[in-house]
Amino acid sequence: MARRIAALVLVFLGAVLVVHTLVYLIPGDPAIVIAGEYADARDIERIRQELRLDDPFLVRYAVYVKRLVQLDLGNSIYSGAPVADIILQRFPATLMLALVSMAIATLVGVAAGMGAAYYRDSIFDRAALWLSSLCVSTPIFVTCFILSLVFSYWLRLLPPSGKEGLDPSYLILPALALASRSIALILRVVRNELIGVLRQHYIRTARAFGFSELRVVAAFAFRNIITPVAVIVLLDFGAYLGGAVVTESVFAWPGVGRALVTALAKRDIPVMQGIILFGTVLFLAIGVVIDLLQRATMRGKS
Repeated sequence: MARRIAALVLVFLGAVLVVHTLVYLIPGDPAIVIAGEYADARDIERIRQELRLDDPFLVRYAVYVKRLVQLDLGNSIYSGAPVADIILQRFPATLMLALVSMAIATLVGVAAGMGAAYYRDSIFDRAALWLSSLCVSTPIFVTCFILSLVFSYWLRLLPPSGKEGLDPSYLILPALALASRSIALILRVVRNELIGVLRQHYIRTARAFGFSELRVVAAFAFRNIITPVAVIVLLDFGAYLGGAVVTESVFAWPGVGRALVTALAKRDIPVMQGIILFGTVLFLAIGVVIDLLQRATMRGKS
């Protein structure tokens, strides 16, 4: 356990170093970009002092790590609001989108994968594989525009963007777009794993005892492939929680991902760093859950 915690701390410090380095390597003088084209020298100098741009790199890194240890992510250059408050204000929208997207992806992906495995080499199986390949190979922003074009512009069934309170109609299109790639991955994993399981002797024994095919596939076979499916679900869910940047930007969804794009355009460095590190922490936490799940599965088999 101590070794695992030490490894997580090292990974986090490495992520902090990478984020801290990349943000300052963006072309252009951050102070001038933030201050604006018509700012005077005093404003530019004030911003330099706030961001400690004149300090040596290692000094800036050490100061930033010290602030992180104190749970201080800094304040936004533009609004002056604490970065932690900005993230907490935006995170519920991202969490809602992630939960709905992952629920859609899990239900559709598992059901389609089970059907494709059971009806292997059928028209349904070939169609499912073709659609999954299409979803994986299509860039997410293209999927977003296609869904918006069909359901908002042509059919006029759903709003094209934004968020109005708890109105679920605004959530459907971004959730479908975000879930499309996960559906394809879950479908393929379930299909490939289930094909091998359905050939096992205990499945033939279950059929010989007269159990229905639905119970054989859903109860006896599927429970043996839960772990790889859960790994994909957790990994994608962690990525969604970190901020679905493209989806939230296209559909103007007020989540963490859209806040990151806005901060990047404004060169609001504290907000950029805070959101990226927030996503990193979430992903590390998901990794710990996956590790514990796999260890529990291995102990159960032994």
